Amino acid sequence: MRPFRPAVLFPVVAADLAIALLRQAQGGTRSGYASLLVLPAVWVAFVAGRRGVAVVVATTALTLTVPILAVGGPDYPSSAWRGAVLLAIVTAIVGLVTERGASASRQRAAEALRHARTLDRLLRTQTAIALSDPGLDDVMSTVVEKALELTGADGAVVELPDGEEMVYRAVFGTAAPFAGLRVPLAGSTSGLCLAQIEPLVVVDSERDPRVNTEACHRVGARSLVVVPLVHAGEVAGVLKVYSAERAAVGEDEARVLALLGGVIGAGLARAELHDTLAEHAHTDALTGLANRRSWDDQLERALAHATRSHETVSVALCDVDLLKQVNDREGHAAGDALIREVARCLGDGARAADLLARVGGDEFALLLAGADRDAAAEVLDRLTSGLPAGRSVSVGIAEWDGRESAAELVARADARMYERKRVGRAAAMR
Repeated sequence: MRPFRPAVLFPVVAADLAIALLRQAQGGTRSGYASLLVLPAVWVAFVAGRRGVAVVVATTALTLTVPILAVGGPDYPSSAWRGAVLLAIVTAIVGLVTERGASASRQRAAEALRHARTLDRLLRTQTAIALSDPGLDDVMSTVVEKALELTGADGAVVELPDGEEMVYRAVFGTAAPFAGLRVPLAGSTSGLCLAQIEPLVVVDSERDPRVNTEACHRVGARSLVVVPLVHAGEVAGVLKVYSAERAAVGEDEARVLALLGGVIGAGLARAELHDTLAEHAHTDALTGLANRRSWDDQLERALAHATRSHETVSVALCDVDLLKQVNDREGHAAGDALIREVARCLGDGARAADLLARVGGDEFALLLAGADRDAAAEVLDRLTSGLPAGRSVSVGIAEWDGRESAAELVARADARMYERKRVGRAAAMR
C-alpha cells in the first residue's frame, strides 16, 4: 500500500472547489458537472492509495451535500440527496478499483525489477566464476563469496564429501573460522542433499529433524539452504548458506542458488581437471614422485632461499643398479616394478622436508635442505639400507658451495654417482 501524503489533498480540494463553482454558475444540480467529481478519485488512486481514495470520497460527499443543506432549492433541491449518495458510492467504487489495478501494476513492475536485478546478479556471478583463477580453491572461494552477495546470508560454505564425512572446503562470512570442519554424512542436511540431489531448506534448525543440531549450534546456523553442485549427472559437493536468524533464508534463496548449481558444478569440475593436469605436469606417472620439471623448479627455489638464509643444501643422485639386466631378463614390466619398489623404499625413509624426484629412467634425485654432505650421507645410508635384499642403488652426494648454479651442483653429484657405479662394477668383476 502506498503511503498517504496529506499534500495530495490540496489539488483535490482545488478541483472540488472549481467543480462546485462551475455547478453554481450553471444552475446547480441541473448543470451536470457533478460527474466530474469522479476524476480526482482516479488521480488520487494512483498517487495516494486507499487512504487517499477515502479522503476523496469524503470531499466528494461534502461537495455534493453542503450546497443542498446550505443553499437548497431550486438549484439544490432535497431530491438531490439520492443522486449525491449514488455519486459518492460511484466515486468510491471507481477509486478503489483504480487503486487496486494501480497497486497490482506496481507490484508486477516491482517483481519484474526484482527478477531483472536477480538475473543481473546471477549473470555477474556466473561471469565471476567463469573468469576466476582456474585452481579448485580459487573457484570455490569465488563461489562462497558470490553466494553470500546473492542471498544476503551470514555465512556460505562449499562442502565436499570425504569418505563418510562432509568437509568445509571453502568458507566465507561467519563461516570463515570453520574451514576444514568435518560433519558426518549421516544425519546432516548436506548428506541428505547429496543423496537426494535436490535443494533443501531449513527454516528453523532447532525444530528440523534433518539437521545435525550440534554442527548447526557450532557454526551458528538457525536457518539454512543447501543445494547440490552437479556436473554431468555427478554430484561434486554442496553449497550451503545460512543465517543466525530463523527463516532468514528460504525458498527464494534456494531458487537463486539452484539456478547456479550447474554452473558451479561445471566450474568445480573444470578447476579439478586443471589441478589434476597441473599435478600431472609435475608428477612422474610411474612412481607418483616429483618429475624432472618439478625437481628443477624446486631446486632453484631452494638455492635462492639458501642464498638469503645462508643455510646448507645438499643433493644426492641415486641410480638403480642392474635395471638393464632386469629389463633384458624379465621384461620392462619387471623393470617398472623395480623402479616403483625403489621409489617406495626411498620415499618411506626420506625426511618430511626432503624432496624426492624421479629425474630419469632409473635415476632418482634427493634434495636435502639444511643438511651438509655428512648429514646427507647418513640420510642416504638409512634410505638405501631399507631396500629389499638383492636391490641396490649407486649414490652420489654434493654439498652446495654457495656459489655454483643448480646445474653445476647436480653435475658434481652426478659425477660422484657414476664414479661409485664404476667402482662397484670393477669390484664385481674381480
